[in-house]
Amino acid sequence: MSIALQKLSKQIGIKEDELVAVGVRAYIKSELGKTEAQLHVLYHKYGIKSIKDLERTIEKGTVVESDVFEDLTKIDYLESKKTKFKKLILTV
Repeated sequence: MSIALQKLSKQIGIKEDELVAVGVRAYIKSELGKTEAQLHVLYHKYGIKSIKDLERTIEKGTVVESDVFEDLTKIDYLESKKTKFKKLILTV
């Protein structure tokens, strides 16, 4: 580990590996929060709670797929990221 990490660990009074684990967990939670916030904005834009809801509005003809394709793709990507971060939190 780096000298800075050793010094910080000593100053805080916790083991280096524990400090790294806490930092990684905090980072993942932060990224999860950002992802969820981006999803919330998109969900709010269309009055939905999931990508399935948006797909249903497309099927009903309430919105045209070509008009929402970019957001649909982004929601799919963000939901995938959200799932990945939630799994990562459990492993750290």
